[in-house]
Amino acid sequence: MLFNLHIKNIALLDDVEIEFHNGLNVLTGETGAGKSILIGSINLLLGDRANRELIRHGADRAEVSGLFYIENEELKNQLIEAGYEIDDENSISLSRQLLKDGKNLCRIGGRPATLAELKEVSQLLVNIHGQHDNQALLNPTRHIHFLDSFLKKDGNDARLAYQTDYNLWRSLVQEAEALQIDEADRLRKIDLLTFERDEIRAANLSPDEEEDLKQKRDIIRHRVLLEQSIGQALSALCDGNEEADARQALAVTAKALDEASGLDSQLEPFSNAIYAILEDTEELARNLRSYYDSLSDIELPLDEIENRLDVIYHLKRKYGGTVEAVLDHLETCESELSALENAEEKKEHMEQLLSDAENKVKLSGKTLTQLRQKAIPVIQKAIDDSLHFLNMPDAEFKIDLTPAPLHRYGADQVNFLIKTNAGEDHRPLTKIISGGELSRIMLAIKSILTDGDSAETLIFDEIDTGVSGSAAQKIGLKMKSLAKSRQVLCVTHLAQIAAMANTHFYISKTTEDGRTKTDVSPLDYDSRISELARIIGGDSVTETTLKQAEELIAFGENND
Repeated sequence: MLFNLHIKNIALLDDVEIEFHNGLNVLTGETGAGKSILIGSINLLLGDRANRELIRHGADRAEVSGLFYIENEELKNQLIEAGYEIDDENSISLSRQLLKDGKNLCRIGGRPATLAELKEVSQLLVNIHGQHDNQALLNPTRHIHFLDSFLKKDGNDARLAYQTDYNLWRSLVQEAEALQIDEADRLRKIDLLTFERDEIRAANLSPDEEEDLKQKRDIIRHRVLLEQSIGQALSALCDGNEEADARQALAVTAKALDEASGLDSQLEPFSNAIYAILEDTEELARNLRSYYDSLSDIELPLDEIENRLDVIYHLKRKYGGTVEAVLDHLETCESELSALENAEEKKEHMEQLLSDAENKVKLSGKTLTQLRQKAIPVIQKAIDDSLHFLNMPDAEFKIDLTPAPLHRYGADQVNFLIKTNAGEDHRPLTKIISGGELSRIMLAIKSILTDGDSAETLIFDEIDTGVSGSAAQKIGLKMKSLAKSRQVLCVTHLAQIAAMANTHFYISKTTEDGRTKTDVSPLDYDSRISELARIIGGDSVTETTLKQAEELIAFGENND
């Protein structure tokens, strides 16, 4: 249950702290006092979308935090299984700060959390009903979700199994659609890819060929000059006479230094150095001779080299700019050709997979349908009983379940129908119900839903729309009944509902130092009488309205 709620800097709520209790907690106050802001703050804590305009003028952030006591063992286990820690006092704290730049700072149990995690935890703790729920009840596409909310563990397992089978089936449908290519288009693609593949294959490219050809082309173009230059170098190194031959000069020098080092050991390093130079010179001469000889070994004519380079340039321009890109395109062509040429075989295989998946999802959908059919009579009876209690004695609620094409939530279409008077036909909710009837139908549905709901706190906002008199009193009694097994928070404008409260809070608006703010205060017995009298009589609180207030409170206490 929600034990403590702290709200700071949200609109008119400057710094408000509320301690709620077990049973029915009712909040009342004059129009504009801040009741909707209070519920909006709770919604923020529960992970709803935030508007930074909610931040109180002059503040840099808004904050709302709540301390929840966990009394339900099943709920405690759910939270632990979801990875959240419950402290030694069986409590867990949630908090959310909204910054001016729109960012959120969320915490669960004092530890940082994402907004999605905050929403996940809060949905286990609190079930909140507001005007959007009424609108969902008027939307037939939402009725299947209401129905499924009644299903217990077996229903959850069946929905999960169906969803898994449905997702697989849909993914295969999409793959099969992609395979349904026009036959003429397929043949055109095969012709184009075959031409491109054969063109690249015929070229028989290798990654280093282009650079090798360019080098050979340059050598052929400058062979005469190269032969002259290398010939001169060889002549100077080793092919001249004794005066011009560098190798001979180095040999003479080496011999002389060798003899000298025998006389003076200090010259030995010089002798070693000249012998090393002589060896390098010999190696250089051999390499130059080999290069000189290779110039005459190039047999490929220049025009053939140019033609080969033209082929490479053409393929590069056409297929990607580099030889590597051309070879990659060849692999792509071969892969796509293989897929297109084997399309018929793949289509047959896909048709079998699709048929198997469709049969499986239909079977899962059938199981889900059977669970819904089994639950419907029980649900209808329970909702009818609640509606009769809520001053709709002739109401009959009907859940119409009809076959539908496979969709995300099964193979069923669900529509809620009702008749409110004897002798009438069942008609869609949107056709016949008033705001007051809609509120009571929603309360009837919610009261049945709570039987399988682990949330220990129920919040009702504007549940009394369009209701008055004895119907309002019946709503109060129904909520008081719910509050015997759950903590219930309710914002109301009706004295008949407020009189049922175990704890009554008054929401007021005051001005201090030129700033308006909202306060929330618990009421004692006398203050409750005054507040109920105000609700009954408006500005004119009389002995009569005070007496009526006392009687209403006494009626509520007698129905504990």
